[in-house]
Amino acid sequence: MLRYGRPTVGFLLIAIFAACGAARAAVDDNGPLPSPVPELSQADEPPAAAGDGQPGYPYLVQPERPRDLTLANFFSAGWDDQWAKQERPTGTPNLALLRVQTNFMEREFRANYYAENNVASPTTRNLTDFDALIAWSFNRRLMLEITGAYQWTDPRTGLGENGGTPGLVGRVQLVDTESSSCSLNLKAVAPNQELGVSQTTLSYGLAGFEDLAYWFGFKRVGLYYSFLFDSFAGPGAAGAKRSDVGYDITLAKTITGPETPLLGHLTLIVENYAQTDLDGSHGGRTLVTVTPGVRFNLGKAEGIQLGKDNWIMFGTDIPVSDYKPWNALYRLTYIKNF
Repeated sequence: MLRYGRPTVGFLLIAIFAACGAARAAVDDNGPLPSPVPELSQADEPPAAAGDGQPGYPYLVQPERPRDLTLANFFSAGWDDQWAKQERPTGTPNLALLRVQTNFMEREFRANYYAENNVASPTTRNLTDFDALIAWSFNRRLMLEITGAYQWTDPRTGLGENGGTPGLVGRVQLVDTESSSCSLNLKAVAPNQELGVSQTTLSYGLAGFEDLAYWFGFKRVGLYYSFLFDSFAGPGAAGAKRSDVGYDITLAKTITGPETPLLGHLTLIVENYAQTDLDGSHGGRTLVTVTPGVRFNLGKAEGIQLGKDNWIMFGTDIPVSDYKPWNALYRLTYIKNF
């Protein structure tokens, strides 16, 4: 089995795509689409749905995109712009996924459930977590998010324990162009005293998205990347880590259109996530997982919106490194966009 003792490869790939995306945004904010978009006269009618059952995305009348946001206009653009959902002429959606950090402004309610099966612990057999959040974007640059999480433990003997903790997330949009997106994410999570966690978690990192239709002509394929540093403040057990880093590279392929009945914007996801302890008694240890998953909404049927803004997402974390803290981790998410 391959060993993943260092985060070098993950950091290198993330840095490459982040640099390429920033360079593309700086050089060509509104680059041409992979396929030319025909201009329709007032007498023209948009063609019917494409042959694969998808809406004819290149022919859909797109609202005028707001001005691009880049690092060059960070202080002068976006702060006074009203938040709005963004659509791309390529039909590639930029989505909030299972593990990779979200890279765009959003207004949503999100609830996550996950269950760790057969935890590698002499005292705990299984662990269950439920968390929820409300995110609100004030404009195109700034978003705040309130989170809450609650965990239950299933011990190997005796009675289980449970406890909850609140958190706060801030997101700042650094880049938002037709092909690329990048944000700075900040997070603080209070200690979970009921479960014996006495440290406050402070996190910061970058998250990004690239529409691969612009890079390679891949139809409705998005590449996502993120890295997040965690710092643990406060008293901890002997040998407890004080910092770690998580990094993720994800590919997502959208198969159906946004209004397909029952399976709107059906998207297949493969997330490649790793987390490395930077210090403590296990400093240098890395957990690597692969998470196949799927995301969709209920779409539209005969002119009735069944649930275009209600999303279901699920997947399974499979550990592929030598270090395996559990056999498998099952995830289920519900998202309501405002």
